Amino acid sequence: MPGRRFEDAVVLGAVCAGGAEKVPAALAAYDEQRRPRSQSVARASYVAGRLGQQLHNPIAFAMRNISLRLTPGRVALRSMARYADWRPPAG
Repeated sequence: MPGRRFEDAVVLGAVCAGGAEKVPAALAAYDEQRRPRSQSVARASYVAGRLGQQLHNPIAFAMRNISLRLTPGRVALRSMARYADWRPPAG
């Protein structure tokens, strides 16, 4: 996922700006800042995979398709926006 790697690089650069002697603290800060978002993205990916590619029951498949068709576009976009709405660290 190129976008997430870009985010990782920006945050890593920001926390490592203090120099080599502060690397252990910088890596702890990096983990603290990135872990919640990366876990959220991983969970969403898992759920999307379970609902998208791993359905084998025809009834579940049909129910998924019906619910997707009935979901208003703005609701679907809003649910995806949290993954696109990232701000680099201040500093």
